[in-house]
Amino acid sequence: MADEGSSTTSHAPIAGPLASGTTPSLTLARSLNCDSNALLSMPPFDLFVAQLSSDSTEARVDAMKKLSIVGDAMGTKETIEKLIPYLDETIAKSEDSDEDDEILLLLAGQLAELVPGLVPGYEALPLLPTLERLCRIDETVVRDKAVETLNKIVPLLLPGGRYEDGMPFGQLRTTAQRLASAEWFTAKVSAAGVLPTMYAFWNAHAPRGAAADEVRREFRILFKDLSEDDTPMVRRSAAKNLGRFVEAVAGLTKSAEEMIKGGVAQPAVADENKRLVAFEIVPIFQALSADEQDSVRLLAVSCAGSVGCGLAREPGVTADVVLPVVRGGCADLSWRVRHNLSKVFATVTGSLGFVGPKHIARQTEVFKLFSGLLQDSEAEVRAAAVENIARMAQLGGADLFQAHIAPLLPALADDLVMEVRSKLAQTLMDCCDPSICTALTDQIILQEFRPLLENFLNDEFAEVQLHILSKLSRVSHLLGQMDVVVNSILQMARAQNWRVRDAVGRLLPFLAEARGVSFFEDHLLEPWLKIMSDQVADVRAACIAGMPKLLSVSGSEWIMQEILPNYTRMYDESHSYLTRITVLRSFAALAEQDGENALNISDALMEQIVSLMLRGLTDSVPNVRLIAARGLGLVTMSGQCDSGVMNSKIVPALNDLVHQEQDIDCRYQCQLALEAKV
Repeated sequence: MADEGSSTTSHAPIAGPLASGTTPSLTLARSLNCDSNALLSMPPFDLFVAQLSSDSTEARVDAMKKLSIVGDAMGTKETIEKLIPYLDETIAKSEDSDEDDEILLLLAGQLAELVPGLVPGYEALPLLPTLERLCRIDETVVRDKAVETLNKIVPLLLPGGRYEDGMPFGQLRTTAQRLASAEWFTAKVSAAGVLPTMYAFWNAHAPRGAAADEVRREFRILFKDLSEDDTPMVRRSAAKNLGRFVEAVAGLTKSAEEMIKGGVAQPAVADENKRLVAFEIVPIFQALSADEQDSVRLLAVSCAGSVGCGLAREPGVTADVVLPVVRGGCADLSWRVRHNLSKVFATVTGSLGFVGPKHIARQTEVFKLFSGLLQDSEAEVRAAAVENIARMAQLGGADLFQAHIAPLLPALADDLVMEVRSKLAQTLMDCCDPSICTALTDQIILQEFRPLLENFLNDEFAEVQLHILSKLSRVSHLLGQMDVVVNSILQMARAQNWRVRDAVGRLLPFLAEARGVSFFEDHLLEPWLKIMSDQVADVRAACIAGMPKLLSVSGSEWIMQEILPNYTRMYDESHSYLTRITVLRSFAALAEQDGENALNISDALMEQIVSLMLRGLTDSVPNVRLIAARGLGLVTMSGQCDSGVMNSKIVPALNDLVHQEQDIDCRYQCQLALEAKV
């Protein structure tokens, strides 16, 4: 329990679940030997200490979950001066006891919540000793969470400037030294996780000079020692964090994955940093990539992209340093190593810098290595490699794609493992996405992808079909030349899986655009109407979402001639209010503005839409009246409705409903619709 003097300290009112005036939780009532009135009057810190000192694990867990709430109630000053020292003392005691790991895990996560919201970054230095203790805990998840929190807090320590005698640099340096030189492996594992962040902090904030250079050199030595540790767990942690450490040494502010995937140009790397990477970090990379433990090698080879970017993607250097490791990883006897390399192969390829005719021989070698992974004996490796096809096509261009990847696609499309086929279906559609790949022409897509799309749409697994259907709109301009694909789509409108029917419904307007309105009228109108009356709400919503596209393709006159009569008949003959709601929402979607663009609706069609909405206002079901009022609000906001119709029909009907409507939600929607006119 807290000391007696603490009761005289003034505290801010408790917020959240501990707020004054609320009933204490069952956890509190069971864990503390006092009545509810006493609980409500206890200061937040005393209440936290009392609950954390309880014999009940449930009560201690409940207390730790509310640490950030207690901190908010105490305020910044008392949190720093009182709460954090108490937590550090608690962790110190737990090292000699069997404190529940769940509580320590919660503590590591809650400390991250305190910064920078409650505790400003420049005042967060007192948290470091507590986190350092958590970094030494035997339980892996606790250490990982502590490292994650430490990596979040360290970059926030500056700017600010409320430190003396070189702080926080001195404390960060000694923290790294203690963790890296500890006798037990747990602290060393954590050290490898925080050294990249500390190195980057020195790059960003340390004063230039020999002293800062010496600290950075010390950090590199510490990381090298960790990479050569006798304990495999420590080497594994070094391999896991090697990519971040390379990027820190090179002075990069973005990861290799972000730069390569985002198409960001290689930032300049200072000559001195490049030399440090080449002569100090590359030997670590090579040693870890050749480690006797495959659990170390698989993590090391996946850092090849970071090493390539750290060397400024200079092809002459990466060919001698990174490419041999990639070769070895592709031929490694452990499938887990090949699998990890496959997952990042496009990033690694982009980091090598083999661009242009001058490096075509090396580009070809890289694509041959990739094709080997696509034909790997392990399905997990093939599936991981397949995910990189779109990005590899963009990096290598159409010629290398057709020479080394396209010949393997039919075999992959017939792979016995569903996951491989599913990933291939997804990546083929990514190849048609201009934001991912622009290297493949329409001719290549038709030649190489059309037979595969036909097979995928007839796959026995709905997941494979959905990957195609959900993104087939990306090649909507080519559907006019894909008769078999279109026929498969029409057959799938009756699929048992509702997600398949949903995807078909969203695709039909794009088919109308590709094949013409007459084709939609002859072949697609019937499936469209069936999907409109589907039992699953999300499937019906697909038709609602497709109405604006259908209007832009066909025009108002066709909508009035073909769609409106069918929808009106459905509305009149409906036995369920859900059908009437779907019809109303479909026409309301036509009036809804998409950003600054509004659909060009004719006056005649708008008048029909308004008439249907007004019918909905008189429906016996409140849900239908609510949707009708919301639709009239959209019509009002669109500005496309004739002022005469607005003043003579819409406004009087809404005013009448505001005064007569019993349902509060319907009344509210009517008021919103009237306000939209203003």
